[in-house]
Amino acid sequence: MQQKTTANEDKYQTFIERVVDSGIVWGLSQDDAWATSNSNEYEETEVILFWSEEAGAAACAEDDWADYETESISLVEFLENWCVGMYADSLLLGPDWNADLLGREVEPLEVALAIAEQLEAKGKPIDLTRYDNLKDFKQQIFDALNGEEE
Repeated sequence: MQQKTTANEDKYQTFIERVVDSGIVWGLSQDDAWATSNSNEYEETEVILFWSEEAGAAACAEDDWADYETESISLVEFLENWCVGMYADSLLLGPDWNADLLGREVEPLEVALAIAEQLEAKGKPIDLTRYDNLKDFKQQIFDALNGEEE
């Protein structure tokens, strides 16, 4: 079990680094539907899957998702729309899951915070559209995670 946990954590960290480097997150979509899975950890909780590379998403386009296509999402859209919206909808995020639908399940705002911190660590600028700057974005994430209203 420890080995799986460590592997999932490594994959998660790699996801954060790759999306910060590329500025792109990948998903699988068909019309307005996105690739989702039931949580392996929580009953009646849905996980939306995202990948750091198009090939990872494409590898999962089989079975129920055989007709889905890879779709790129800008990092800004991912942070401001997806992570914030998924948090509001009580959904989890599945970063870089494998074709067996296994991987870490993460609160979307935790992912957003990790990305924001990686952007700062690398000195990479990002032009957010709904927030004044990265510091403001991070503060609002902290507030939400600590149960404060905006």
